[in-house]
Amino acid sequence: MTTPTWDDLPTAVRARLENDLAPTGPAAPVAGGFTPGVRVQLPTDEGAVFIKAIRSGSGAADMYRAEAAANQVLPAGIGPQLLISFESDGWVVLAFDFLPGHHPDLTPGSSDLQPVIDAISRLHTPLTPCPLTSAPEIITNPVLHEADHQQFTGDALLHCDLRADNLLIAEDGQIGVIDWAWPHRGPAWVDTAFLVPQLILAGHTAHDAEKWAGQVPAYQLADDTAINAFATALTSYWVSRAAQGSPELRAYRARALDAGRTWVSHRSATSHR
Repeated sequence: MTTPTWDDLPTAVRARLENDLAPTGPAAPVAGGFTPGVRVQLPTDEGAVFIKAIRSGSGAADMYRAEAAANQVLPAGIGPQLLISFESDGWVVLAFDFLPGHHPDLTPGSSDLQPVIDAISRLHTPLTPCPLTSAPEIITNPVLHEADHQQFTGDALLHCDLRADNLLIAEDGQIGVIDWAWPHRGPAWVDTAFLVPQLILAGHTAHDAEKWAGQVPAYQLADDTAINAFATALTSYWVSRAAQGSPELRAYRARALDAGRTWVSHRSATSHR
C-alpha cells in the first residue's frame, strides 16, 4: 500500500488546516511511523507544525483518536503541544507543535541513556492520578490478556509504547514523549517494563537492560512476579502478532519477539533483588 501524502487529503481538510495554521510554505513529508497515514511538516510564522492524518475507516484510526484525547490532558512539558484535532471528510487529523530534535540512541555507551532514564523516572509524577478519565485500565490492553490482572493495579496515565522513536530529545536537551496512541491507566512501572526489551533490541544484555530500568523508582518498587508476568505476556503478544501488519512492522515484531524471549529467559534464570 502506498503511503498517503498531503495531496491525498480532501480539499476541504487541507483548506481547514491552511486556514487555522496559516502555513508559509509547502508541506514536507516526515519519515517514520508504522501506521499508513499522512505525516507532514508545515512551516508557519509561529514555527513548524507536525500534521498526522489517517482515514477514518483505517484500523489505526482509533489510535489517532486516543492520541488526541491523551494529548488534550497532558501537562505541559511532557511532549509537543496539540494544536488542532478534528475528524472531517473521512479523515482523523491531528496537528502538533513541531519539536526540532532527534530520537535517542539507546545503544550501550550512548550519552542519551541516562537522560532518557531520568526523564522516565519523572514522567508519571504529573500523570498520577490519571488525568485522562476515559483511559482504559491496563488490564484491558491486549498485551495482558493472559496475565493475572490483580498484579496491574495503579492510577498513572501510561504511554504503553516507550521506545526510541516515541522519545524525542529537543535542541535544549529536554526529552519529550510522543505518540500517545495507546494510553491506559495502571501502575507507573509498566512503562519502564515496555522499555526493557527496547534496550535489549538496542544491543544491551538483558542484565544490563534491567540495570538501567532499575534506576527508575517505580520499577525498583514493582513486584518481581508482576514484572515476570508482564515480560511473559508481552512476549506472547509478539508471538500472536508476528505475522500481522506491514513488512516493516512484521520485521520489527520478529526482532522484538527475540528480545522478549531473551528477557523472559533472563528473568527465569535470575533471582532479582
